[in-house]
Amino acid sequence: MGEQYDDAMMNSILAAVVLTALGATFETESPIVVSLAPATPSEGAGLRWSPKGARVVLEADGDALVGAFDLGPAGTRPIAVRLERSPGATHYDRLWIDADRDGELAPDERLETTPNESRGKWWSSFSGEVAVPLSTASAAQREGKPAARPYPLSLWFVADPVEPEVPPVLRWSRRGWHEGTVEIGGRPAFVLITEMHMDGVFDQRDAWGLARDRATLYKGASGSLESHQWLDGKAYRPVEIDADGRTLAFVPFDPGFTEEEERLRNDTTAVDRNAPRAAAPLAFSHDLEAALVLAAHESKLVFVDFETTWCGPCAAMNRNVYPAQAVVEAAAGVVAVKVDGDEHRDLVKRFKVGAYPTILLLKPDGTELRRQVGYVGVAGMVEFLRPGA
Repeated sequence: MGEQYDDAMMNSILAAVVLTALGATFETESPIVVSLAPATPSEGAGLRWSPKGARVVLEADGDALVGAFDLGPAGTRPIAVRLERSPGATHYDRLWIDADRDGELAPDERLETTPNESRGKWWSSFSGEVAVPLSTASAAQREGKPAARPYPLSLWFVADPVEPEVPPVLRWSRRGWHEGTVEIGGRPAFVLITEMHMDGVFDQRDAWGLARDRATLYKGASGSLESHQWLDGKAYRPVEIDADGRTLAFVPFDPGFTEEEERLRNDTTAVDRNAPRAAAPLAFSHDLEAALVLAAHESKLVFVDFETTWCGPCAAMNRNVYPAQAVVEAAAGVVAVKVDGDEHRDLVKRFKVGAYPTILLLKPDGTELRRQVGYVGVAGMVEFLRPGA
């Protein structure tokens, strides 16, 4: 006879299969089960990491932009959105969101904002809340409990005057997470789960954290629900995930290495930080056209680093890579120039830069020879700058 499985049970089975396949050695004690409740950021209390915003492709409907997105268990009705300008407004400052999914946009479903300009773009940011049906709604109703849970949202629309032909997109992300406390080793431990795959359902694609206090929990790095977290030098890994985020079960296990060994293994920039330093970092100019002229005069190539002030990997390269003696020596045959992508949108468009950092090696006539996107370490940079590479 076939068995019927609900979403929570399927998540548990799938998690167990994944963990077994990864070769984890579990201890025999019973799973630790923690009850979780929704939490939202407050002043001085928020996670230092968040999921990438989900996208809602918008289409023109007169002067408005309309679209819809899915959120919740399979079969749940999509949420319709409508972006408008109020009378006399230059930029979009109203967002209607069908929070109750009844197909109608009621007055209390209208959000308003004051658009602001940042980095040459206009941002319209909204905060709202919708209800997500429980995966086990019928059971909840039988128990006299709400058949849905609140789901706070942050939504934003960005208008780029430099690229008006780019299809309009509304982005959104969950504003908050689920957290709870449980006793481990006779002391409280704090647990949270948060969505990394924005679909309104918790599963192994999302993330979790574990710590002895809430401040450490919020400052900790994100960890996939398919991976482990450390507590007091001991590793723990999830084995059952409630699809609605109400409970999480996890067990201690031996990953075959210590927390310190894992930290050292994952410290990918250590070799760059420890590389011998030059007397002075690689010197960059900030005028690409002047760099091309100078390169032609000196029969050199042009090394271009597209960066922004908000780019973390860019800042890491400035700290770790460009002061390295090997990089400074390798750059002796090039003219180096930095371009701020927010300040020089024309160059971003000209060279089709889609992410930061993007490094290019150009001929003096502007012809591209090489390109690399993302953090590049000392060894990789030396290879990138090597003639004939």
